[in-house]
Amino acid sequence: MTKIVLTLAVALALGFILSVLLKTPRHDRDWVVGVSRMPVFETMPDGRWRLHNMRAFEFSAHHAAKDWRETTLDPADLEEIWFFTEPFPAFKGAAHTFISFVFGGDTDQTIAISVEARKERGEVYSGFNGLFNKFELIYLWSTEKDVLTRIAIGLDHDLYAYKLDVTNEQSREILDHFIERTNELKDHPRFYNTITSNCTNELVKSINGAFPGALPWHFSHVLTGYAARRLHHLGFLDHETARFEDLRAEALATKAIRAAAEEPDPAFPDEWRKLMTDQKR
Repeated sequence: MTKIVLTLAVALALGFILSVLLKTPRHDRDWVVGVSRMPVFETMPDGRWRLHNMRAFEFSAHHAAKDWRETTLDPADLEEIWFFTEPFPAFKGAAHTFISFVFGGDTDQTIAISVEARKERGEVYSGFNGLFNKFELIYLWSTEKDVLTRIAIGLDHDLYAYKLDVTNEQSREILDHFIERTNELKDHPRFYNTITSNCTNELVKSINGAFPGALPWHFSHVLTGYAARRLHHLGFLDHETARFEDLRAEALATKAIRAAAEEPDPAFPDEWRKLMTDQKR
């Protein structure tokens, strides 16, 4: 009887492993509305990029609105990159991380990219299920107001905002690699994986693509709640603040984001940053 039970258990385990390994990632599933459109970049003759399917949802205390847009980005207008963390309440070693690109000049807008598990209708995210090819991967490009208000108001979670210490030239190289990986994903679907293809290590892959070895492997690529501390250690955050704990306290942006939520989208990025600066005084 014991041998029969063990044989069945092994057979079930092998069947599960094979079903995971043989599963094929696809783009044609019944997605939840927030990840229903795959972003893609079009190269324009003058060197600018045309972003299709940029998400532009908005969340405030009084309303929620859903929209998708197209926008044109000029790499020459790129001025800053910001890194955000959304800590998970249950475990300080876990967080969602994403970045935004701040453009001046004629572009004059702030665009965020959040690498996420692409959920189908009825699915709920689970880090455990994310180990077994349960979710496809999406590079979700949106307005900064979309992602920040969704987290700070829609989900009622805290957000920490850090300006990366990189040059404009480095910023443009990083943007180029994110665009390249976004278009590759559209043509070649991949699975999200909690360990190997999560929100943080996908960002790492793009940055290392631009600057090989800039972000050597570290446990924070998996325990993503420590990602900001790791960036501070490597010198990518504020050099003038020696203690990461002091920098993190100054980086708490939740209150400023909520206060700026009623601002129209073009004014929102500048407004919450101004409010954060005022809070530090």
